[in-house]
Amino acid sequence: MIISTGTASGKSLAYLTPAVATCLDGGTILYLTPTKALAADQLRSLRELRITQLRAACFDGDTPFEERTWVRQHANYVLTNPDMLHRSILPRHAQWSSFFRRLRMVVVDECHGYRGVFGSHVAQILRRLRRVCARYGSRPTFLLASATASEPGAFAMRLTGLEMDEVTVDASPKGATTIALWEPPLTELRGEGGAPVRRTATAEAADLLADLVLADVRTLAFVRSRRGAETVALTARAKLADVAFSLSARFPSTPTPTDAPRTTQTPTNIPAANQTASTPTNAPHRTDAPADVSGATQTTNTSTDPSDATPAGGTSTDPSEATQTAGTSTDSSDAIRTTDTSTDPSDAGQTAGTSTRPSDAARTTDTSTDPSDVGQTAGTSTHPSDAGRTTVTSTDARGATKADTSGALRMVDSLTGTPNASRATGHGGEASGPVPESALTWAIPDTPTHPDWSDLPNKIAAYRAGYLAEDRRVLEKALRAGTLMGLATTNALELGVDVSGLDAVLIAGWPGTRASLWQQAGRAGRDGRDALAVLIARDDPLDTYLVHHPQALFGRPVETIVLDPDNPYVLGPHLCAAAAEIPLTDDDLHIFGATTSTVLEDLVAQGLLRRRPAGWFWTRRERATDLADIRGGGGAPIQVVESSTGRLLGSVDEPSAHTTVHTGAVYLHQGETFLVELLDLEAGVALVSSANPDFTTFARDITDISILATQRSHPLGPGTLHFGEVEVTRQVVSYLKRRLQSGEMLGDEPLDLPPRTLRTRAVWWTLPASAVASLAEAGIDLGGAAHAAEHAAIGLLPLFATCDRWDIGGVSTELHADTGLLTVFVYDGHEGGAGFAERGYARAADWLTATREAITSCECERGCPSCIQSPKCGNGNEPLDKRGAVRLLNTLLTPQ
Repeated sequence: MIISTGTASGKSLAYLTPAVATCLDGGTILYLTPTKALAADQLRSLRELRITQLRAACFDGDTPFEERTWVRQHANYVLTNPDMLHRSILPRHAQWSSFFRRLRMVVVDECHGYRGVFGSHVAQILRRLRRVCARYGSRPTFLLASATASEPGAFAMRLTGLEMDEVTVDASPKGATTIALWEPPLTELRGEGGAPVRRTATAEAADLLADLVLADVRTLAFVRSRRGAETVALTARAKLADVAFSLSARFPSTPTPTDAPRTTQTPTNIPAANQTASTPTNAPHRTDAPADVSGATQTTNTSTDPSDATPAGGTSTDPSEATQTAGTSTDSSDAIRTTDTSTDPSDAGQTAGTSTRPSDAARTTDTSTDPSDVGQTAGTSTHPSDAGRTTVTSTDARGATKADTSGALRMVDSLTGTPNASRATGHGGEASGPVPESALTWAIPDTPTHPDWSDLPNKIAAYRAGYLAEDRRVLEKALRAGTLMGLATTNALELGVDVSGLDAVLIAGWPGTRASLWQQAGRAGRDGRDALAVLIARDDPLDTYLVHHPQALFGRPVETIVLDPDNPYVLGPHLCAAAAEIPLTDDDLHIFGATTSTVLEDLVAQGLLRRRPAGWFWTRRERATDLADIRGGGGAPIQVVESSTGRLLGSVDEPSAHTTVHTGAVYLHQGETFLVELLDLEAGVALVSSANPDFTTFARDITDISILATQRSHPLGPGTLHFGEVEVTRQVVSYLKRRLQSGEMLGDEPLDLPPRTLRTRAVWWTLPASAVASLAEAGIDLGGAAHAAEHAAIGLLPLFATCDRWDIGGVSTELHADTGLLTVFVYDGHEGGAGFAERGYARAADWLTATREAITSCECERGCPSCIQSPKCGNGNEPLDKRGAVRLLNTLLTPQ
């Protein structure tokens, strides 16, 4: 059975009721979750039931070894994750024999998180689980739960290999959520090729988070990378510290009566303090490579926190610590741009209808059903009756219209029923001096006494994988209790954790899928009250497309979850693991899929399995489970060690080490900055030293691609669309150093790292010389046009496939050696493929039409990060031809 209904609709109660009843009858329950945070939250709920016969316990990387024996022998409700099931429970099934004999139900919570390569691995782990259960005579019921799954029955059957019934009717009461689409303004900075650069999504999120916390709006800010989450929290805390310092100096702390009412006043104009200018996100590349050509989900941009795919801190061996799964992503190009040299108040984030420049206007969509809200997307009044409008405009000294976040806050107050519906918020103060009085008056209680302001910055914290387990639990408890008013987090808190009482959610950058968007937005208003969710667009083609085309978000079903359990690169290692657990027989083959026989023959030929009359046996001394890296790390992790102390800071998966901890790279860990002194791939160590550089680093690589086999093809306009197997060779050759605040290029340092080879699947299209001759005659640079079309196509594919742009890569060329034609490739960044390119092949007409529209609708002249520039281009985004890309796509999409 799969239950697929909205957030906070009672799914937990739906499986807890039969699960607890099963425990009372002597059975056992296995609960699977993608993250430790959700398991810990469920354990807390179970213990609150205070049922003595219910012996619930977590079994994951945070479980002390002395407690694991008790869990195996006595627990009847075990909460774990696919990683521990794969590496510990199934290989040692004999130690769990009593538990498996009585196993009656397997709960797979937040199952929509199992997609792409990660989902394919989990599908095979569940098949191994079914086989072990059969060994001990149990046939447990599988109960899956997801708030966002398209065609849930078909997906659940693909995931488990079992026939599925589905429950999709949701009659639970819930408040309305207002969705605002927020586009940061253009700055005066110029990036590669003179392209205009927008203010970063993380800088906007930090401002809004500080503003909302000052206004007593409990807020969760989702940021796409660990480094970004740390940066948002640090920046927001710094703004609150500035406010606290100024308030403390002007209004010394005195005891405040507990019953003193708090009143606030709305200023007519709140200056935007510390507006930080953005460093361009465009890390030079010639080709648009995926996050990891060997299967990792890390980006090729060194601004990414290298701990995004692996646990940091060296405190846990549980791979589930990683928050990044296939399709979710880690674009942290925004994370390194945290300061801004501009103090112009008009640079504040702008909302719909308030800007005099079309490029600065953020599109705002209100899903409220209140008729009085219709058409009220912008206004100039600060009267409390305007609550519910998404923007309020004011005018600065030069007469320029700018946006004021007070409108969004009044909307929050109106939605949540807060009496002070007219309160506003300001940006937390100038970093270089005292906060202007106009930004303080609204925050000062209208009482003769004033509180201690020094604790104000402590109301904001960061939350991400890599923290110690006890630290994460403390943060979760503080957020629920209201001690913390703002939390900047990765998607570690996206799934199911009960954080009731939130008023607002900030989403810094498109989270990858509509499913993730609604999951994150659903974190607010979980206690039934109305709420606000703000999607802050990054300087990215897809983000820009969505804020300009809200119809692509609203009224659309969530994406079909893509996974391919039959991928031989996934199936092979799990067949080895299954044979090591219990020798495989002919009767087992149907469990693992139709391609099992073929893959078994290959494994025997490679010497990984031995065929005997009784079946297939694992005969090696190594652990068979080590063959399957289910989170896509790809190889033994690189340990990050502080050279002066020998302290282990964390680890980075080996493929990502080439781009994140290469010699000379800037590495960020829990708010501390380090420089990498040496990367030793053979020893598996990166030595770092504490530093405070005023620059950041970006890896550059070169990519080559060759066609191995064409599986399908069909005409597309005058050209041809293909899908097949390719081999990608990629090598990091240098890294760029750029000044953190201004984006000034400081140098290009060479690197000597080995190339990496990936066999994967790709979609590609070709155009004959006759179709492009007229474009060349018109003076269009065909190579630049193809390059620009490739970048934009990669940016838009996540709208049609359940992936992220960092899971895919691309190569374009005016004349490819294998085709002899102008060719543009988009390939999966995972060994053997992940199904993303195949989805692109199936939806090619819609995908490429949206790509063309995204380019034409961008207001820049020659191309920018919002349309054709890529943050991971290996050739410095050169050459690019925006006009040529539109002409090229027009030619390709012209019916013949």
